[in-house]
Amino acid sequence: MKHPLAAIAGLLLTLAACDGPREQAGEVADNASGAVDGEDSIQSGPAETMGERQDEAAASANEANEAQADALEEQADAARAKANEEAEALEHQAQKARGE
Repeated sequence: MKHPLAAIAGLLLTLAACDGPREQAGEVADNASGAVDGEDSIQSGPAETMGERQDEAAASANEANEAQADALEEQADAARAKANEEAEALEHQAQKARGE
């Protein structure tokens, strides 16, 4: 199981390293519409900014899904451990009943 902070740090590094697909599409749209000075402009146009926000929202949703999956996995592990303990106790009772 991944540590949640490690997952968040990895996600932030990934987002910082490159633009997401929606942000890239927004940059192309801004260049085509003339909203920015050119393709190499450091200025963000409205479509690029909106795309960046959408990418961040998608990343946050993915992070929430991962956290939920981790929680469900922990619940399953706990249920499995409890079932194993109960099975061992029943086996012990069966052995006592047989006089073993």
